[in-house]
Amino acid sequence: MSSGRSVAFAGVVLLLATGTLVALAITVDEPRPVDVRQVQQSPVEPGVLSATYTTTLEVARPTTVPVVVLPPAPRPTPPVTTTEVAVTTTTTEPPPSSSAPESTPSTSPSWGEDCDRSYLTEGPCVPWRFPRGVRRLCDWLNEQGTTRVEVVGWDRHHLDRDGDGIACERAD
Repeated sequence: MSSGRSVAFAGVVLLLATGTLVALAITVDEPRPVDVRQVQQSPVEPGVLSATYTTTLEVARPTTVPVVVLPPAPRPTPPVTTTEVAVTTTTTEPPPSSSAPESTPSTSPSWGEDCDRSYLTEGPCVPWRFPRGVRRLCDWLNEQGTTRVEVVGWDRHHLDRDGDGIACERAD
């Protein structure tokens, strides 16, 4: 039973010490009154004591100057270059109506909700978020059919390791 009492006593002492530390931490920067007490003999009536009590308050001023940190300047976005392909055909007779229209490769993919606009691709776009478990991003993009990836903005996926503007190269 005595060990239980000693544990309880130690807990109470610890609680009081913690409370004292918290109180000191809270009031560390608070101004404290300065008390001055003097007892002197009265110059008018000998043998009579005269007491004065004075309280002054010292105001603590901060000694550090607040530092204002400005946000970083926005990085300029590189200009987006688009390539327009003009196809001119001259025929003497109209093509048959059952033939499929010719398709030309486009450097700007169709943007979806999940596409990252910092990358121009030939084929499917670079997603904003890759699926879970994908470790090798460039290999995954090649499996999806993306053949060329050009970085036109911030390379948030770090696909262009050498910084030449073309991502997922053999050098990357």
